[in-house]
Amino acid sequence: MYKWIIGILFLSLLGGCANDVKKQAEIVEEPTPVKDVVKEEPEKEILEEDSKEKTNVDHTFDSQWADIENLLIPTTEEELMAQAGGFFTNDIPYTEETKQVWGQFGLGNYEDELTEKLAQVTGITEDPDVIFQALHYYVGSNAYHQAIQELNEFTVNWYEPYLPEPEEMEGEDHSVDPGKALILLDASSSMLLNVEGKQKMAVAKTAANRFATTIGTNHDISLIVYGHAGTQNDEDKQLSCTTIDEVYPLQTYESTKFAEAVDSVEAKGWTPIANAIKTAREKMAGTTENVTLYIISDGAETCDGDPVAEAKAFASEDGNRSVNIIGFDVDQAGENSLKEVAAAGNGEYISAKTIEDLNNSIKKTWVPSFLEVASKSNSLLKHWGQSFDEMTARAKLADRIHYAGLNEKSRFFSALNIMRGQKMITSEQYEQLKERIEKKNKLTLHVKKELDTKKREENEAERQQIIERVNKWSERMNKLWDANS
Repeated sequence: MYKWIIGILFLSLLGGCANDVKKQAEIVEEPTPVKDVVKEEPEKEILEEDSKEKTNVDHTFDSQWADIENLLIPTTEEELMAQAGGFFTNDIPYTEETKQVWGQFGLGNYEDELTEKLAQVTGITEDPDVIFQALHYYVGSNAYHQAIQELNEFTVNWYEPYLPEPEEMEGEDHSVDPGKALILLDASSSMLLNVEGKQKMAVAKTAANRFATTIGTNHDISLIVYGHAGTQNDEDKQLSCTTIDEVYPLQTYESTKFAEAVDSVEAKGWTPIANAIKTAREKMAGTTENVTLYIISDGAETCDGDPVAEAKAFASEDGNRSVNIIGFDVDQAGENSLKEVAAAGNGEYISAKTIEDLNNSIKKTWVPSFLEVASKSNSLLKHWGQSFDEMTARAKLADRIHYAGLNEKSRFFSALNIMRGQKMITSEQYEQLKERIEKKNKLTLHVKKELDTKKREENEAERQQIIERVNKWSERMNKLWDANS
């Protein structure tokens, strides 16, 4: 009995041990349920990078979307002028954006990126107004501001003859033929300053052109400039004070060439009046003809020269030589100095404190003869040529608005066709957007026409004012001649 009990216990112990061994073996052979750390971490990093990239893209478009929703579609000239260039089209050169293009203007190398943007837009909204705003945001024209501004600022310098009064041509001052006329134009840095809201250099150029028109009718004329070299800095003083250039050689007056010579002058440096007079004297050395200098300046000598001595030397070479000076917006010290120069040169000094004074001083002084100005009305025939030039130039400026509109319209339709071809929009949306594109283009045509008409009328009104002044002057002169005949 006892032996049986011991045997059963022994077998039980063996079975329990076997089960424990079997369980341990199963535990060893079973795959570890823990995830592989080495493989899982890179996957997590990739997911995070993808998520980060997606977040950045969405963030960029979100910022664009806010601008798209707030974008104003122009409905007036002012709003059209304020329109900014599109995201993809802002860098298109102005000349390219406003040129005439046969066929479709087309899209640039941004077409694929634009397509993605349009897909995002149409994925968010079906509103044709917002989609149209998106078209402006991405491919709107950048040229309207400049094109409209250029047309608004377009003016014509209509020919206008001087109309002297009879008393302006009486007395000894006008009994001597001025002969060769040398205009000396001050282009020193002080001419960059403004007077009455206009740059003095620009005003002086206009005055020089007008004076040349009058004096050059029957006399050879020259334009000599000084102060146009270097800068007003000390290191440029030597260059500026010694550079005197005859930009229009002494010859018969030709309005176009003379105007081009005047326009080429830029105010920059010091004021070498003495050296300018000396240059004129040396140029005319040996001639027996009458020679008159006409100096337009806004200040006294700043180059340590002696303009009084030079003016005296110029006038002493011939009894019919003189140095006449118009002091434009000159301070008292400068005026006193310029008066001495004119007196030493046997000439006159005319003070011009304002633009009107400058115009009147030239108009009332040194007019060759009454007979030379009596036929001024005939000189207005020059307006015929100027009118043609005005029409051509104005039409070219107006067309820039037109072509900017057409090129923008072409891009809009290219984008619209992409959206339709890739089924981003419905047929109904297509028609709605087409209507909006056509309406925008009609606005550009309307603005072009309105501005062109307005500018034509303004320019013509200015021309008619000149004609009216000449006609009234001619009528008064005729009455005076009848009264004294």
